Amino acid sequence: MAMKERSAIWPWKGDVPPHLPRPEKMPKAFLLPGDPGRVDKAAEVLDDFRIVGQNREFRMGVGTLHGVAIGICSTGIGGASTEIVMVELAALGVEVAIRTGGMGALAPDLALGDFLIAAEAVRNSGVAAFYAEPGERVLADTGIVALLDASRGELGLPGRPGTCATADGYYRAQGRPDRPEGDGTPAILDQLAARGAEGIEMEAEIVLAAGHALGMRAGAVLAVHAHRLSDGWLEDYDKTQRDLLRLGAMAAARAVVGR
Repeated sequence: MAMKERSAIWPWKGDVPPHLPRPEKMPKAFLLPGDPGRVDKAAEVLDDFRIVGQNREFRMGVGTLHGVAIGICSTGIGGASTEIVMVELAALGVEVAIRTGGMGALAPDLALGDFLIAAEAVRNSGVAAFYAEPGERVLADTGIVALLDASRGELGLPGRPGTCATADGYYRAQGRPDRPEGDGTPAILDQLAARGAEGIEMEAEIVLAAGHALGMRAGAVLAVHAHRLSDGWLEDYDKTQRDLLRLGAMAAARAVVGR
């Protein structure tokens, strides 16, 4: 009988993960946008940038900033695919993971184009519940928060540290209607805001909870591309995305070299 190449319990092929592309040399720090299309934008921020490959929603590239190797890998939308990225990156030796994504603001002092550095995610995601005990707070690595906020300040970008909520869906789970003529359920947002959430998105709680459980230094920086209080939407998102990656890359590089 032929030997099995892989196990259903841990379906890697040797040191090759079942989902993520793998570069020959693995950076210690990764940026994690949701959209595969945003991975290529890292070429505008990182030196010597190249695409490693793509499998399903997971597109990966690598480059350098000030001589420090930085990876970038899309997570896709939502908790299930984000968990895959976090587990496989951790098993490949990645030490720093920073989500670089967008959110809908729930705080009146945040404007379109601002940046929220997620210091904490209120408990809301079903996937994150597998990585944090009931009642346990889901916190970002304090050093990563400080590096992200310092980088934001150096770049002259508006924003601040704060708290986000991660939803397991885009429409009903975020109080949106599921048909054009619907009213949605805005009480969901009120409930999350009452618990301290200042923005809502779909991946940060998983990055923070899984990162902590897996021994990684994890954080998230979220650009306000929608405002749920004013019903505003940021149509010209290109510069904001570029600034998001630059901010994340600066913090990631400093985290790797320890300053």
